[in-house]
Amino acid sequence: MAFQDLVSELRGAVPKLPISFCKTLINRSWREIRESMLWSFNILEYSWISPTPVTTGTVTVTQGLAGITFDATATAAILASSTPFSLITQRQFRQTSAGGIYNIMSLDPNFATNGIATLDRIFGDPSFTGTTYQIYQLYYTPPTKDFLTLLSVRNPAMYLDLDLTKTKGWVDARDPQRSWYQFPTHVIPWGRDIRGQGTSTPSATLDFPLFELWGQPVTAFTYQCYGLRRGTDLVNPTDTLPISVGDDLVLSRAYYYAYQWAESNKDQQPRSAGPDFRFLMGSKEKEFRDLLRLYRKQDRETVNSYFHSREADISAHAYGYYNTLAKTAGPYTQL
Repeated sequence: MAFQDLVSELRGAVPKLPISFCKTLINRSWREIRESMLWSFNILEYSWISPTPVTTGTVTVTQGLAGITFDATATAAILASSTPFSLITQRQFRQTSAGGIYNIMSLDPNFATNGIATLDRIFGDPSFTGTTYQIYQLYYTPPTKDFLTLLSVRNPAMYLDLDLTKTKGWVDARDPQRSWYQFPTHVIPWGRDIRGQGTSTPSATLDFPLFELWGQPVTAFTYQCYGLRRGTDLVNPTDTLPISVGDDLVLSRAYYYAYQWAESNKDQQPRSAGPDFRFLMGSKEKEFRDLLRLYRKQDRETVNSYFHSREADISAHAYGYYNTLAKTAGPYTQL
């Protein structure tokens, strides 16, 4: 049943209920259902792809200024390295391997000829003319703003299941300079993406959750990511619910809210008092709980199958091993 049909049915059941408020109640019900427990349709699969670092040419940086200037060789290399999965304005800049890490917020419209780029804040390290640099991607976002949490991040080429349990403080205490230049073994929650907030060149993923890969991702790898999202409201008239959730479940909860509104707005005159919506609320509350239990039971097998098939291989962290493809042995000293 489409969103517009859900709204029409709810509107026809409760006298004088505003049509605009019907949309609110439908989405209130839908949000309560999708966030009440783990559903298979909220499990998200996507990829992170770390680009090859750019180090060709030189750059001129001035302490206290956010603008930096690359030479012609560096400019050509930077433009050639841009990919659909990793734009230059999604990457980070370092003047030295132990210097500050800055976000590249924008490239000058004439970047191909003048090599000017703008960082997310003023350059705090010492000034240099014609010095070496590196551009790589350290921070990554999920594909949706409503992302909730990571379940698994894997590097299949290295046979690695990345650690998701550490914090930024934990990494700061062990590697404050971010000088561990090795393939990443940890994913660190960074907070929300606020890069460029309030400026004319905000991040394309503004307010998305942000994660750091540690050690430094200076080798091109593809990471398989699995996570949970909150889900989004119904917006367009033709929007429909996932197959795992029945229309009757959402409507039963929406009816409860609608009857609650009707009871609170009921005419107080004895002759026109109307029905006692409290009894209808109780009936819909029971119907909602029964239907929620039913649909959750039907969806549980899909969820359980997912976690069984995606269970982390902790043996790689608990015992030594050798991977012939990657030519590496473990466990690693970063763990």
